[in-house]
Amino acid sequence: MKVEDIKNPELKQYITMSYMHEENNNSEMVEKTNKQIKEYLKDNDFIISTENGKLVKIPYGNDGNYVIPIFTDLAEYNRGMEYYRLNNMDENKDFTLGKIEKIDDPNFLGYLINIASVSYITQL
Repeated sequence: MKVEDIKNPELKQYITMSYMHEENNNSEMVEKTNKQIKEYLKDNDFIISTENGKLVKIPYGNDGNYVIPIFTDLAEYNRGMEYYRLNNMDENKDFTLGKIEKIDDPNFLGYLINIASVSYITQL
């Protein structure tokens, strides 16, 4: 599989819909859309940010919590690299392609989808 082959327009659409439902205080549809997002994440491949062969962990707060960035497509990955450069975080960054996994760590807050655009944090 090539990085150019990774495309997830449906996920971007689900995320947009989740935010729209949230703005309209439609909790039933937010819950339904969030379930769709989790199912989509289980079944599809993504561009997963790595550093020195390990998943990138971005600190979230000051108590050891973190998120792991993933990207829906090459354009989003390139935007993410711009974000890393602007925040002096681009050194040793690379990527791997594949499915994401459930992580059982109390400090893991979730996968951060498309860090440089309309991002979304979720767990499996």
